[in-house]
Amino acid sequence: MAAMVGDRGGRSWLVLGGLAVGALAWQVACGPDAGDPALTGATAALLSEVGPEVVLPALAAFEADVEVLGDAIDAWQAALAAGGDGLTERGVAQDAWVAAMASWQRLELMQIGPAGSSLSAIGGQDLRDEIYSWPTTNPCRVDQETVAGGYGAADFHDQGLVNTYGLDALETLLFSGPDNACPNQVDINSTGAWAALGDDGVAKARAAYAVAVVAGVADTASRLSDAWDPSGGDFSGKLALTTAGSPYGNEQEALNAVFDGLFYLETGTKDGKLAVPLGLQDCADESCPEAVELWASGTSLAAIEGNLLGFDALFSGGADGGFEACLEAAGHGDLAVEIRTKTDAALARVQGLEDPLSVLVVESPDDVRALHDDVKAVADLLKGDLATVMVLEVPAEAAGDND
Repeated sequence: MAAMVGDRGGRSWLVLGGLAVGALAWQVACGPDAGDPALTGATAALLSEVGPEVVLPALAAFEADVEVLGDAIDAWQAALAAGGDGLTERGVAQDAWVAAMASWQRLELMQIGPAGSSLSAIGGQDLRDEIYSWPTTNPCRVDQETVAGGYGAADFHDQGLVNTYGLDALETLLFSGPDNACPNQVDINSTGAWAALGDDGVAKARAAYAVAVVAGVADTASRLSDAWDPSGGDFSGKLALTTAGSPYGNEQEALNAVFDGLFYLETGTKDGKLAVPLGLQDCADESCPEAVELWASGTSLAAIEGNLLGFDALFSGGADGGFEACLEAAGHGDLAVEIRTKTDAALARVQGLEDPLSVLVVESPDDVRALHDDVKAVADLLKGDLATVMVLEVPAEAAGDND
């Protein structure tokens, strides 16, 4: 557990000193029944409700937004094919992309099982990266593919790199100007291939590329939904250990998997989206605005807001209360209140900022640092008090993070 300094938001050292007792209460109220491998109490509710009441509704909302996005991109391509400039239609497609990205950013906190990495998540199938691969992005590579036209091949999504498709590639296709993002020595510039397309040719190629990419996003989202759906792959039941063939050896492993999902707020949001652009991590300069997520669309703050909303949904769980109910059952309802209060404070902070994050890190770094600190306050409770009370493992990539 991280060292406690001061009263940390008003919680006394006497309360914190009771966490060891709370850990025992957790084993009784939210842990396994030592004589029965079946899940009991609040743990059973948490694990049985995460799939059908948290993940699947979020995926359904995303799929609906992707359908709208696909229609808008089709309309953009049709307008260009009919000889129009397509600007109005592209604007509609941009708005639809913003809505779909906002839905997806909530799901970033739900990289459990099939959405997770096959290298680190139990049951991981890398489907998240197929939909959105940030921070593995490469606008120049997307521009190269725009010229090459390989997106028209049936196996493009099977053979291409994740940074050439997905929501991040769509951002480049929808929000870029007529120029490309590649240095002059890259082939599309050195050979004159980009210039030969002309502005009209670039727009048409981007629209055709976007049609292929959004179809791939829709297909992967459908695969992810099917993997969770009780009528399909039923990962919902596997997470709850109620379905044969669960990849989890016991309920503690399953609980840790959900807990790992919450930790995107630490490693993705706090570190990748805020600490790096601020220059607190992996950057030698005072700030690194070029490291801001979703720079081209200027929607990085909306992404952080989506992450916080996704965190709140996963923490709150389904009808029976998720982690909140477990903390109540373990005698630590005060910790649940504190986590919710600090999450609300971070949401209020990000919702109060207006300029794009790439501008704020240069012109108003104190505002961004305050947001970073608000998100950190929630993350610190995760890897400190919550991990201790509920006897959960802090993911290795977050264990040594002290910024």
